[in-house]
Amino acid sequence: YVRHCLPRAHRIINMRGLINVGTHCAVNSVLQCLYVTDDFRITYSTVASELTSVLRDMDRNTPGMPPCDPNPLVDALIRYSGMTYEVQQDADTVFKCVLNALADDGDPRCKQASGLWTIRKQQSAKCSTCNAECVSHHAANNVIVYIGNNEPNKLQDYMDDYSESFRVSDYHCGTCQEETELNVTMDITELPAVLCFTVARGQRCAQRGELMVNTGAIDVPEELDCSRMCATSQPTKYELYGMITHTGPYEFGHYAAFVKKMSKWYFVDGDVVKQCPVLPLSYYNVPAHLSMLMYRRI
Repeated sequence: YVRHCLPRAHRIINMRGLINVGTHCAVNSVLQCLYVTDDFRITYSTVASELTSVLRDMDRNTPGMPPCDPNPLVDALIRYSGMTYEVQQDADTVFKCVLNALADDGDPRCKQASGLWTIRKQQSAKCSTCNAECVSHHAANNVIVYIGNNEPNKLQDYMDDYSESFRVSDYHCGTCQEETELNVTMDITELPAVLCFTVARGQRCAQRGELMVNTGAIDVPEELDCSRMCATSQPTKYELYGMITHTGPYEFGHYAAFVKKMSKWYFVDGDVVKQCPVLPLSYYNVPAHLSMLMYRRI
């Protein structure tokens, strides 16, 4: 559907598509985003051999060459995770599987590559009666963006108000031995070089009990200021360089990607590659189908 909404595209000379066999569109879309992640590409010669092979193959983009074959990588992901690709996998699931496989590879340079997306967090859990506090540290590789239910429909507003704080009722405190409440706050202590956002579009239909797709549009800026998310001396401004869209039913549907390479935007859907004459965010209905967003630190 997104493909048919595109304006007339320019001729492509420096991007290659990927063969889409069956349900591999999520893998292909994630690969295209990884391909245009500059810092990741600097290290890709040391990552798992299957990922290295397909990324190198994507570099050989002489006009007229056929699309690349991602099937060896798909097979490696199946062996690593045990998941099946006979059914459609979420792009978010594929993305995390790739990063986890790199982190587990044993080569410290692979772990460094997977760490490009690592968000560092500190959690504080405090008893509301005696103020006994437990502090723990956590890591994540994406930020989940919820839409609807009075959430901001602009990503910048969502980040300005971002909070992971919550309250637990009926909590038994081991210090004061009271049945009380627990106040939990989660602060981001370190932002990554590359920031991934996953748009949570699944919602349960109350009448039928099945998962439906929320097609609410989200306003995504080219440049994002994350200074209010984290108190840090690091640069907190990011630029958009990758987007994955999802169309169709929640359980399967279809994934495609928009990626920015050498200041130009491309639409990539399996073996179809088109240069975008304008910023893809201006295309009709793209904001309503955004599934994942990739931002790199400026």
